[in-house]
Amino acid sequence: MIPELDFSYFFTSHLAMELILGTSKHHLIATGTAVGSVDLGTVRILPPTITLQYHFFPKKKLNPYLGAGINYTYFYNSNTDNANTAVQSIDYKNSLGFALQAGIDYNLNQNWSINLDVKKLFVKTTATVNLTGGGTAKTDVHLDPYVYGIGVGYRF
Repeated sequence: MIPELDFSYFFTSHLAMELILGTSKHHLIATGTAVGSVDLGTVRILPPTITLQYHFFPKKKLNPYLGAGINYTYFYNSNTDNANTAVQSIDYKNSLGFALQAGIDYNLNQNWSINLDVKKLFVKTTATVNLTGGGTAKTDVHLDPYVYGIGVGYRF
């Protein structure tokens, strides 16, 4: 569970663009390697995401919407301290991916609302694993998280 900050700009009552900001920690394991599963430790990601949304019933109390967009995932704070002893460090390449979104606003009044939504981020990158005995190995990493949100909104 992490805090998330969203900014929406409505072009019309139905069409909006949303910027989503949040950061999270992930524990990664390489599977299907020659030596079986390898613990890669943890990494934090910052995936700012922009979606274009269509709001179906903007004047009603319940206003469902769908969105699609892109995210740029920045990897930082890679930690292999508790990982497999063969892994010294890992460098993740920042990446660009797609995002899908579905949600609903419950409009309390003209300015305030309660929001529930789910986002699916598609994050694919390449990781360079620096081995303890020397040498490196490159691997593809798929980190495709679902992001569930509950929030309070204020419309200016």
